[in-house]
Amino acid sequence: MSDVEEKKSGYRLEYAKNNRAKCKGPKPCTGTVLEKGTLKTGSIVDFRGHTSFSWRHWGCTTPAIIANMKKSFEAADELDGFEELEPADQEKIRKAWEDGHVADDDIPETARKVEGEDDADEEKPKKKRAPAKKDEGGEAAKPKKARVTKKVRVILTTTGNLQC
Repeated sequence: MSDVEEKKSGYRLEYAKNNRAKCKGPKPCTGTVLEKGTLKTGSIVDFRGHTSFSWRHWGCTTPAIIANMKKSFEAADELDGFEELEPADQEKIRKAWEDGHVADDDIPETARKVEGEDDADEEKPKKKRAPAKKDEGGEAAKPKKARVTKKVRVILTTTGNLQC
């Protein structure tokens, strides 16, 4: 994408041109399709020497990303693609710039966690080991030693006798 190398910023705002891009935002929205006409935010990524964008819904833009944008630019109007957006969307972006986060109304339904739903992806707590068994005296019993198998070396002599 030669267009990307010319850009001075690491971020771009635009509308989805087709239904091919997938959202790289936070769970549970990760992997959902960015539908045609949806406002999206792109972050430049370099993968094996190829530069491209990693896209997410505008509503999946995190406060950390907005903070990083503020480090690179003084105003939201300086973002790449900002001037091509509709005035209503430009206003959304200016408001998010001032607040430091995207408005709740802009967060897509796919990014909202359903109340009462347990996250199956969360890390499960590790099982605790059973307490050590105690002998009659109340002291912890010594662990059993593993059985050791003896290796037997068999030699067949030239006379046909076996030696161990």
